[in-house]
Amino acid sequence: MEISKNEFGVYQGQTVLQYNLINDHGMRLSVMNYGATLNRIEVPDRHGERASIVLGYDQFDHYLNQDAYFGATVGRVAGRIAKGSFSIDGHDYQLPLNNGENTNHGGPQSFESQIWNSWVFINDDHIGVKFDLLSPDGTNGFPGNLKATVTYSLNNENQWRLHYEATTDKPTLFNPTNHVYFNLSGDFTKKIEDHILTINSHQFGEIRQDGLPTGELIDVHGTPFDFTHGAPIKKGIYSDYPQNKLVDGYDHPFLLDMNEKPSAVLEDPTSGRRVTMTTTNNAVVVYTGNGFSSDMTMVGKPMQPHQGVTLEAQMMPDAIHHQGFGNIILRPGKKYQADTVYHFDDANDIQCK
Repeated sequence: MEISKNEFGVYQGQTVLQYNLINDHGMRLSVMNYGATLNRIEVPDRHGERASIVLGYDQFDHYLNQDAYFGATVGRVAGRIAKGSFSIDGHDYQLPLNNGENTNHGGPQSFESQIWNSWVFINDDHIGVKFDLLSPDGTNGFPGNLKATVTYSLNNENQWRLHYEATTDKPTLFNPTNHVYFNLSGDFTKKIEDHILTINSHQFGEIRQDGLPTGELIDVHGTPFDFTHGAPIKKGIYSDYPQNKLVDGYDHPFLLDMNEKPSAVLEDPTSGRRVTMTTTNNAVVVYTGNGFSSDMTMVGKPMQPHQGVTLEAQMMPDAIHHQGFGNIILRPGKKYQADTVYHFDDANDIQCK
């Protein structure tokens, strides 16, 4: 296994570094210190042809001309917070609104657009990069000096592991995620409609027109949200089911069953590539790139809806306002920790090598 780094760009006078992690099977994972962002995951298809399977750019400047959070670490709080307001211990806080009447993904210029400190490490069984960031008290209205770390690692089992930690000196909210978009075909001009998705969940969160959760959990049985046994993503994209038509696909949290099964599995029948996700979080947000348009480009071509799909591991969105969605309050003296692992292989169990 090996790690290399290169200068990837310049942002506000600071050097943007890209780290390239390669395991003994040739699987490659590239990340940069801008936004602690995943740039690339390169794995072979069933015929041995290698390609990147996550949406990202080969040139840094392209990241400054998009708002899709491609591969970025998102925080302090992933997803929407209703009206950008919340209370902790009787103290009211107001965040800037950057998504209609709500705050989304921590507000403007949040984790995804910061230069993180970074260190590489090499162990006997895995290699990686550790990023850390100090988010000062009052940043985007959030209380507390928050110290956050996210560690990317790669091993010879073809596993990409994300480990999050955080501490604070005041009670605050914390619910990060990685906003990775998968397209397992390796051809970003293709859509992900025929990808097969399995989710270990019997309930999804109903959303409003603005994407904010209503607080209602709906049983997936008999709906296009039933991925308990695997189904093509297009069944929801072309469905007349009201929650699908609302967003032209999926932009919904699934409450995980939290048992010994994988949290989610995504596979592309054509290429044979498969990714299996497990997480300590209680939810996975599935977004099918419904908002992609010709105003954005990928591989030099205008984008179109449904060219990628996220598997965002996090606690349920807007949890601070809904019972049963989980606790996202971080308090002084407590350490936040969470893990998510993505395992890459061939759907026919051919080892990635």
